[in-house]
Amino acid sequence: MIVWEATMDSAPVEEQRSAAPAPLGRTALTVAVCVLVAWLALLGWLLASVDATDATWERMLAVLASLQAVAFAAAGALFGTSVQGQRVADQRQRAEAAEVRAAAGDVARVNGEKLAAAVKLDRARRAPNERQRLSADHPENADPLLDLAQRLFPD
Repeated sequence: MIVWEATMDSAPVEEQRSAAPAPLGRTALTVAVCVLVAWLALLGWLLASVDATDATWERMLAVLASLQAVAFAAAGALFGTSVQGQRVADQRQRAEAAEVRAAAGDVARVNGEKLAAAVKLDRARRAPNERQRLSADHPENADPLLDLAQRLFPD
């Protein structure tokens, strides 16, 4: 991301940010673990209360459902940071490789254009008054290199 610094020249400065997700802080980690422990304790309590009445079961299941949503969010936070961190690292490597391939392609394109211009110039210097004939008209006078340059890089 480019940010503008308040300096005399007002030039853009690249801001260095890590794209990897930050690990959970100590407080968030503690809360997530506590919620998961509470959810597991509630499940244990439900298993121990198999002889409870229907009204008690309904109340316990309502508490379980509300705590279960928070517990799954906590588990997602715990496991998601490690999984996403690896995905981000993989995507960063793929993006860097694509940038290298794109730069190589740009260099090849420029070199190809230079080669085509050099071939055209060389052939034009060899016969300045002679018109280039199509290879179908006069195959013995055809210049396949010039024909290729003309087809790939028309003026």
